[in-house]
Amino acid sequence: MRFRQKMFSYLSVFILCLAFFLINSAQVPAAEFSASDDGNFLYMDTRQLNVCYDNEPLKFVLQKDGTLRLMSRDGKHDYMSFVNYVGAKGGVGYKIRTICTTDPDMTFFEINADVGAHAMNCGYWLIGKHDGQWVTYVSLDSLATMGYTIGEWHQIRTKIDEDGTGRFILISSHEYLPPGAQYQYQRKHAVDLQLELFWDENAQWFGMRNL
Repeated sequence: MRFRQKMFSYLSVFILCLAFFLINSAQVPAAEFSASDDGNFLYMDTRQLNVCYDNEPLKFVLQKDGTLRLMSRDGKHDYMSFVNYVGAKGGVGYKIRTICTTDPDMTFFEINADVGAHAMNCGYWLIGKHDGQWVTYVSLDSLATMGYTIGEWHQIRTKIDEDGTGRFILISSHEYLPPGAQYQYQRKHAVDLQLELFWDENAQWFGMRNL
């Protein structure tokens, strides 16, 4: 009898602790995302984009070999480099835009690379600072853990706060010719992966969930 009473007491405490945790977790607001514009595209004649981060003047530089670099504006510090995933030696373009959040207040850079006449995706990076160092929070490698197939033909686009919820949605799609179609202009797009990217306050890192 005493054993049952003790077990009941322990179970009651556990349930109360769990309820307290769930209630408090539900009260933690999710970071809301926004983007000020559609970004800037570096390709061919446009090879440099000047930006600022933490009051430091920076620049993205597209080199002739197709490598993108993030550097200090004076060129003294080379922070990060980005190489396309398909081994293309030319014709790679990089769309760069600034992504911001509220609660907490943070800033990131989104880099979306494509190559070829049909703009096949060949790289995706979401970068920012972590403990004072530049890091990649999301890349094609992390998307692959959610079902993205690196090396196959995809396009990637993102929707940020389009529905007023502050959510950050990433969509991967591929081209196909529907039955009876004979020409490329008849091609269609089909979504093959849709994810929500969110800021995990506990992990201090980006999380992903399938939609």
